[in-house]
Amino acid sequence: MVNEEKVKLMTETALTQKREKRDTFLAVCFYGDDYVSFQTIKAVIGVTFSYALVLALWALGRLDTLMMDYSIPALFALAKSFLILYLMLLLLTVFLSVLVYTSRYWKARENVKAYQSNLKKLYRMYRKEEKERKE
Repeated sequence: MVNEEKVKLMTETALTQKREKRDTFLAVCFYGDDYVSFQTIKAVIGVTFSYALVLALWALGRLDTLMMDYSIPALFALAKSFLILYLMLLLLTVFLSVLVYTSRYWKARENVKAYQSNLKKLYRMYRKEEKERKE
């Protein structure tokens, strides 16, 4: 005889395991602040490399104009404006990263708690069946 409740739990557990990414189960291995900090640092590094690449490509594309038309003080002013733009972009990145990854951490934590609860229920069902078989 097939236990319907056990089949539902097993199906739900398998679907949760398939649906949730590896990152979900990995996220709950960290404390919330550690997870958010790590993800934010990764985002900052990515934005920094991207900004440097875009800036370098822009400078290479306009190298002749920069060398001929701008004086040294004007180049420093331009560099200052690029630095201010970078800092604003970095601030926005940190703010959005903290919001997004905090939300993801708590969602992952809830999903893993439900998953573990289903596993515990299944374990109890199997133990109960095993006791009944022995008797």
